[in-house]
Amino acid sequence: MRIFGKTFAYWKEYGGGAFLGIFFSVFIFWINPELSKWRNFIQEIPNISMCVFGFLLTFLGIILQGVSKTIEWMKSKNILFHRFVSFNKRVVILSFILSIYAYFLGYFNFEWFQKLLNCSYFFEILQKFLISSFMFLFVWFVIDTVQFIKIFYLLIKKD
Repeated sequence: MRIFGKTFAYWKEYGGGAFLGIFFSVFIFWINPELSKWRNFIQEIPNISMCVFGFLLTFLGIILQGVSKTIEWMKSKNILFHRFVSFNKRVVILSFILSIYAYFLGYFNFEWFQKLLNCSYFFEILQKFLISSFMFLFVWFVIDTVQFIKIFYLLIKKD
């Protein structure tokens, strides 16, 4: 089955993480989250995503600069190697954005602004939107990381 000339597997690989992220963010927005209940979870995300960020950049550097027979063999599989590098780039960028966003969301004092401006309805909507967009980024990050690992194992699998 083709959608706009591309297979379902193509769309799942390149848009599946973002689609599931949107789905979960709408769900989270619908269940009316409170930042105080999510704060501890959100504050731990920069640690995780920065570890992934550093690992993937180091891993990519080793692969791109390596000259062993295995690495040369991996590079010879052009299409799969290109998918590997592009997913690495996407997950690295997502992990960086997620880290900064989670750090901001986890440590910024929104309650102070709510008391200062005395506008609780606006901050309730803002809080729901911020947590929902965090969930979008988090789910997209997790799904794309899993896709990256899948592509890596396809790449290293000997025919």
